[in-house]
Amino acid sequence: MPRNIYDIVGERIREERKKAGLTIEKLAELAQISSSFLAYIETKGRKASLQTIQKLAQALRIPVSRLFETVPGPEKDTIYAATQRFAQLIRDKTAHETAGILEVAKSAARHLRRK
Repeated sequence: MPRNIYDIVGERIREERKKAGLTIEKLAELAQISSSFLAYIETKGRKASLQTIQKLAQALRIPVSRLFETVPGPEKDTIYAATQRFAQLIRDKTAHETAGILEVAKSAARHLRRK
């Protein structure tokens, strides 16, 4: 039986909030919703409107579509986690800083490929 979409969205919001290092209270404040409503969305699969989901995605600085993704399979967990950590690393950096970080990552990848 398919999982309830509201449960999936709630789990994804909680995961993204924790990755961003935000408390329920802080994310609720950023999204301009009550912290109790956010807690219900995350834990009880409470039905959030698309407008609320959009506010939460914007507050988390992620695409709305990410909140509808199911958890990746085991073979993709490592790549997914690394991608999330890299995104967190470049968050709030200037365009120049981001370009520099990307060049360092490319250089490291070329070096590792040669080994």
